[in-house]
Amino acid sequence: MLKDYPKEVLLKDGTGVTLRPLREGDEHLLTKMFDRFSENDRWFLDPEEIDSGLIEDRVKSMDPDRFISIVAVLEGQIIANATLSRRQYGAESHVGKIRISVDPSFREKKLGTWMLLDLINLAMAMYLETLVMQLIEDKDSSVIRGVKKLDFIKEAVLKDYVKDRKGTPHNLVIMVKRLHHGWDDS
Repeated sequence: MLKDYPKEVLLKDGTGVTLRPLREGDEHLLTKMFDRFSENDRWFLDPEEIDSGLIEDRVKSMDPDRFISIVAVLEGQIIANATLSRRQYGAESHVGKIRISVDPSFREKKLGTWMLLDLINLAMAMYLETLVMQLIEDKDSSVIRGVKKLDFIKEAVLKDYVKDRKGTPHNLVIMVKRLHHGWDDS
């Protein structure tokens, strides 16, 4: 499933970036990437994404049947991370959950789109049927517009579900993509 990596992609500005699976030894580079995020950006991330100890545990216990993580690397630095997680059994074993984090200086350059396309292909190879992304309605508006172009639909909006650092409530949007295992994904 990960045999096509590493691979090179070109960003909107012409910068070449390497996509490859996250591997042992990347913990420090991933932590450094999240350190470049603003405090406001970090506030909305799960602790397992930004805590160096939890990152180390996640990397060491990676099981590709449950969790795939792709990183974008430029000049020896991780500049983005995209994860696809799933349960191996039970009522949600057909569902993949996606999270993508991009270094602030590489946003709006289509890096997240490249990584999302890879995760969609990996999800299809895993025979998943549904992909889910959770996004903050006003904070992630450009991401929501972008994933709609890839046939994610707004399945639900949880009003005032999350709060920013100042305590202001924000809507959480659940975006869903149904995968079709044909030639054209239609």
